[in-house]
Amino acid sequence: MRKTRISIFFFTGFFLITGCNNNTNRQVVEVRKDSVHNKKAADTDTTNYYSCYENFFKGLPRFNDSASAYLVWNTGKRKSLTQFFKDEFMSPVSQYGRKDIDGDGVAELIIFNYTGGAHCCDEYYIFRQNNEREFEYKAHIMGGQVCIEAATNTISYSFSETFGYFFSCYACEFLDTSGTFKTMREIQLKYAGSKLQVITYDSSAAKQNIINLQVLKKHGYEKVEGLMDNGWRKEFAINLAIWHYNHNKNWKQTKKLFDNYYTFKDAPKVWKEFHRTMIEAAKENSF
Repeated sequence: MRKTRISIFFFTGFFLITGCNNNTNRQVVEVRKDSVHNKKAADTDTTNYYSCYENFFKGLPRFNDSASAYLVWNTGKRKSLTQFFKDEFMSPVSQYGRKDIDGDGVAELIIFNYTGGAHCCDEYYIFRQNNEREFEYKAHIMGGQVCIEAATNTISYSFSETFGYFFSCYACEFLDTSGTFKTMREIQLKYAGSKLQVITYDSSAAKQNIINLQVLKKHGYEKVEGLMDNGWRKEFAINLAIWHYNHNKNWKQTKKLFDNYYTFKDAPKVWKEFHRTMIEAAKENSF
């Protein structure tokens, strides 16, 4: 499983090593992530993110003896919770708890892990309770800045890490001079019926999603220099990904949308990498 996770973010790591020469910005991001890990976050967006997953697990019931709680996987294999933590190299901030997040009156077992590394990754495992000591695997989420809101159990999934180095350095940012572009990074999920489901965005967000693509198209072609642009292609990818998941993951319609807005000479190359990145990320996510 770990080998699969590493391969998903190989392209990201490739750009980190060969492309991103903005060491100052890279260091800022890494320190912020480490500050979450060390529980000493500054008063930033990272603090809010840290508070989110801490708040979710705060006060949730745990087991007196995790070795007597068993996880059942799709293959039918059983493993104690204690052994799972050992096998998966869980980080010092890994947490677990039991909470009814789908409203059926039966608490799920939710496990959180931070994999470490540059910018990534957060993992959540969701298990359905079969009996008091046995929990059946149902869902997995892996990405950067993933959080379950304690009050609503709504899950936020950001594409900022998935496409962090998409023909760009991590800190590179597209700058809009029109004033109509608004940064979009996330989709919202819920756990219901023993599976993860996308919460379709409202009409305002849907409209802004298209406006963003229009702005990016109007901006015009950006030349790739040293494997990177200034974040322009990254914004195309993230906005397309958000649209894709809010439209039933319809690849035919997503490709049509891409062809309509990305009308530039390297379109085949950009689409190929976008599609590849999405498929690889989907292998580690149950939505």
